[in-house]
Amino acid sequence: MDQTLFLTFAIMIAGLIGCVAPVLPGPPLVWLGALFYGWQTGWEKIGPLFLAITLVVALIGGSADLWMGFLGAKKGGASFGSQIAALVGGVLGFLVLSVPGLLIGSIAAIAFFEWRRHRDWNAVVRAGGGYLAGYLLAIIIEIVAALLILGFFVARLAI
Repeated sequence: MDQTLFLTFAIMIAGLIGCVAPVLPGPPLVWLGALFYGWQTGWEKIGPLFLAITLVVALIGGSADLWMGFLGAKKGGASFGSQIAALVGGVLGFLVLSVPGLLIGSIAAIAFFEWRRHRDWNAVVRAGGGYLAGYLLAIIIEIVAALLILGFFVARLAI
Protein backbone atom coordinates (compact mmCIF):
# COMPACT_ATOMS: atom_id res chain seq x y z
CA MET A 1 0.00 0.00 0.00
CA ASP A 2 1.50 3.31 -1.01
CA GLN A 3 1.76 6.28 1.32
CA THR A 4 -1.08 8.26 -0.30
CA LEU A 5 -3.53 5.40 0.01
CA PHE A 6 -2.44 4.75 3.60
CA LEU A 7 -2.99 8.41 4.58
CA THR A 8 -6.31 8.44 2.74
CA PHE A 9 -7.60 5.44 4.66
CA ALA A 10 -6.26 6.89 7.93
CA ILE A 11 -8.31 10.04 7.31
CA MET A 12 -11.35 7.96 6.39
CA ILE A 13 -11.05 5.75 9.47
CA ALA A 14 -10.84 8.89 11.62
CA GLY A 15 -14.07 9.97 9.92
CA LEU A 16 -15.74 6.66 10.72
CA ILE A 17 -14.70 7.05 14.35
CA GLY A 18 -16.12 10.58 14.24
CA CYS A 19 -19.56 9.16 13.45
CA VAL A 20 -19.83 7.74 16.97
CA ALA A 21 -17.48 10.16 18.75
CA PRO A 22 -18.99 13.57 17.99
CA VAL A 23 -15.68 15.38 18.42
CA LEU A 24 -14.83 14.72 14.76
CA PRO A 25 -17.07 15.49 11.77
CA GLY A 26 -17.61 11.93 10.50
CA PRO A 27 -18.87 11.93 6.89
CA PRO A 28 -17.16 15.22 5.93
CA LEU A 29 -13.84 13.79 7.12
CA VAL A 30 -14.35 10.64 5.04
CA TRP A 31 -15.10 12.91 2.07
CA LEU A 32 -11.93 14.91 2.75
CA GLY A 33 -10.02 11.64 2.59
CA ALA A 34 -11.38 11.05 -0.92
CA LEU A 35 -10.57 14.64 -1.87
CA PHE A 36 -7.02 14.20 -0.55
CA TYR A 37 -6.56 11.03 -2.60
CA GLY A 38 -7.84 12.69 -5.76
CA TRP A 39 -5.56 15.67 -5.28
CA GLN A 40 -2.50 13.52 -4.56
CA THR A 41 -3.05 11.24 -7.56
CA GLY A 42 -3.77 13.96 -10.12
CA TRP A 43 -7.52 13.24 -10.23
CA GLU A 44 -6.99 9.94 -12.10
CA LYS A 45 -9.69 7.94 -10.29
CA ILE A 46 -11.51 10.63 -8.33
CA GLY A 47 -13.13 13.34 -10.43
CA PRO A 48 -15.50 16.27 -9.98
CA LEU A 49 -18.70 14.22 -10.42
CA PHE A 50 -17.62 11.74 -7.75
CA LEU A 51 -16.68 14.56 -5.40
CA ALA A 52 -19.94 16.44 -6.01
CA ILE A 53 -22.15 13.41 -5.35
CA THR A 54 -20.24 12.32 -2.27
CA LEU A 55 -20.14 15.91 -0.98
CA VAL A 56 -23.95 15.94 -0.90
CA VAL A 57 -23.90 12.64 1.02
CA ALA A 58 -21.27 14.04 3.41
CA LEU A 59 -23.23 17.23 4.07
CA ILE A 60 -26.48 15.38 4.73
CA GLY A 61 -24.77 12.84 6.97
CA GLY A 62 -22.54 15.37 8.69
CA SER A 63 -25.40 17.69 9.54
CA ALA A 64 -27.83 14.99 10.68
CA ASP A 65 -27.04 15.48 14.36
CA LEU A 66 -27.97 19.14 14.00
CA TRP A 67 -31.49 18.56 12.66
CA MET A 68 -32.54 15.01 13.60
CA GLY A 69 -32.74 15.73 17.33
CA PHE A 70 -35.06 18.64 16.67
CA LEU A 71 -37.23 16.60 14.31
CA GLY A 72 -37.45 13.90 16.98
CA ALA A 73 -38.39 16.45 19.64
CA LYS A 74 -41.03 17.91 17.34
CA LYS A 75 -42.40 14.42 16.70
CA GLY A 76 -42.46 13.94 20.49
CA GLY A 77 -44.62 17.05 20.86
CA ALA A 78 -42.02 19.67 21.82
CA SER A 79 -42.92 23.26 21.05
CA PHE A 80 -40.81 25.46 18.78
CA GLY A 81 -39.71 27.38 21.89
CA SER A 82 -38.51 24.15 23.50
CA GLN A 83 -36.55 23.31 20.38
CA ILE A 84 -34.85 26.72 20.45
CA ALA A 85 -34.16 26.19 24.16
CA ALA A 86 -32.62 22.81 23.29
CA LEU A 87 -30.29 24.54 20.86
CA VAL A 88 -29.20 27.05 23.50
CA GLY A 89 -29.00 24.34 26.17
CA GLY A 90 -26.89 22.19 23.89
CA VAL A 91 -24.43 25.00 23.23
CA LEU A 92 -24.18 25.87 26.93
CA GLY A 93 -23.87 22.20 27.86
CA PHE A 94 -21.11 21.77 25.30
CA LEU A 95 -19.21 24.74 26.74
CA VAL A 96 -19.44 23.30 30.26
CA LEU A 97 -19.18 19.53 29.75
CA SER A 98 -17.90 19.21 26.18
CA VAL A 99 -19.54 16.51 24.06
CA PRO A 100 -21.74 14.87 26.73
CA GLY A 101 -22.92 18.34 27.73
CA LEU A 102 -24.36 18.86 24.27
CA LEU A 103 -26.84 16.03 24.73
CA ILE A 104 -27.45 16.69 28.44
CA GLY A 105 -27.99 20.42 27.91
CA SER A 106 -30.39 19.88 25.02
CA ILE A 107 -32.53 17.32 26.84
CA ALA A 108 -32.50 19.34 30.08
CA ALA A 109 -33.67 22.45 28.22
CA ILE A 110 -36.48 20.57 26.49
CA ALA A 111 -37.51 19.00 29.80
CA PHE A 112 -37.55 22.37 31.58
CA PHE A 113 -39.56 24.19 28.92
CA GLU A 114 -41.99 21.35 28.31
CA TRP A 115 -42.58 21.04 32.07
CA ARG A 116 -43.33 24.76 32.26
CA ARG A 117 -45.62 24.45 29.26
CA HIS A 118 -47.64 21.35 30.24
CA ARG A 119 -46.89 20.55 33.89
CA ASP A 120 -47.10 16.94 32.77
CA TRP A 121 -44.18 14.53 33.07
CA ASN A 122 -45.55 12.36 30.25
CA ALA A 123 -45.25 15.31 27.85
CA VAL A 124 -41.72 15.98 29.12
CA VAL A 125 -40.69 12.35 28.61
CA ARG A 126 -42.23 12.24 25.12
CA ALA A 127 -40.46 15.43 24.00
CA GLY A 128 -37.10 14.52 25.58
CA GLY A 129 -37.36 10.94 24.35
CA GLY A 130 -38.15 12.22 20.87
CA TYR A 131 -35.02 14.37 20.93
CA LEU A 132 -32.90 11.45 22.12
CA ALA A 133 -34.38 9.10 19.50
CA GLY A 134 -33.68 11.68 16.79
CA TYR A 135 -30.12 12.13 18.01
CA LEU A 136 -29.50 8.37 17.99
CA LEU A 137 -31.02 8.10 14.52
CA ALA A 138 -28.63 10.87 13.44
CA ILE A 139 -25.68 8.71 14.48
CA ILE A 140 -27.01 5.91 12.28
CA ILE A 141 -27.45 8.35 9.38
CA GLU A 142 -23.85 9.55 9.85
CA ILE A 143 -22.51 5.99 9.84
CA VAL A 144 -24.49 5.08 6.72
CA ALA A 145 -23.34 8.25 4.93
CA ALA A 146 -19.69 7.63 5.84
CA LEU A 147 -19.89 4.00 4.73
CA LEU A 148 -21.55 5.04 1.45
CA ILE A 149 -18.73 7.46 0.70
CA LEU A 150 -16.14 4.85 1.65
CA GLY A 151 -17.89 2.22 -0.48
CA PHE A 152 -18.11 4.57 -3.48
CA PHE A 153 -14.43 5.39 -3.01
CA VAL A 154 -13.32 1.74 -2.91
CA ALA A 155 -15.53 0.96 -5.92
CA ARG A 156 -13.99 3.88 -7.80
CA LEU A 157 -10.48 2.61 -7.04
CA ALA A 158 -11.42 -0.83 -8.38
CA ILE A 159 -12.43 0.57 -11.77
